[in-house]
Amino acid sequence: MRIAKVLALMLATGFAPGAGAIPWMEVGDAGDLPATAQVPTGSGALTSISGSIPSTSATDADMYRLHISAPSTFSATTVGTIGASGLQLQNSQLFLFNAAGFGVYGRDDDPGTFRTTLPAGSPLGPQIPGDYFLAISGFARDPVSPGGLIFPSSPSTTLFGPTGPGGTQAISGWTGLEAALASRGNYRIDLTGAEFASLATPIPEPGTLLLLAAGLFAILALRRRNQPGGHP
Repeated sequence: MRIAKVLALMLATGFAPGAGAIPWMEVGDAGDLPATAQVPTGSGALTSISGSIPSTSATDADMYRLHISAPSTFSATTVGTIGASGLQLQNSQLFLFNAAGFGVYGRDDDPGTFRTTLPAGSPLGPQIPGDYFLAISGFARDPVSPGGLIFPSSPSTTLFGPTGPGGTQAISGWTGLEAALASRGNYRIDLTGAEFASLATPIPEPGTLLLLAAGLFAILALRRRNQPGGHP
């Protein structure tokens, strides 16, 4: 009977086993707004996200939805990688938005490193557990709201909050062009304190559910036959 209860519980909860700490590779082209952001599928710790700002586009930005359960441990660092295009995204920008699309903090690349880091433990960083949107773009491609730029427009390698004229409103688009080739190419974002978003919990295929159900009913039928007075 214990096995039957376990199977019933698996069916009731959707049978979504954890995938462990794994990286994510961009599928197609990730959207650049919360409504079109890519949601990495899996569960548990999300260690990195890899993707590309195409060399053929000067207006691309990629956004991903992730979950942060312990805000003080969250960090994100870009690393240029050589892929099929042979280009590395060296001049990157990172931006974090909350689940409603409001800016949290952002940064241009670190001095002399061609990396961009949103550090852990910053007073500007996330303070409340929940789902967030992490966006990456090349230099000069900046997020805007109906009120204007969400983050400061002047080139800066310091960490900044949403202090631009549109910083009190949710992101609605992007402005500017990634003119230089160093602002396009392949990237990897190394993460700490990040998990797969709650909306990304894998949903089992219908065939899996039917198989589990068949197993459950078979166990119940066998148990009934073995009881005194049961039919052969």
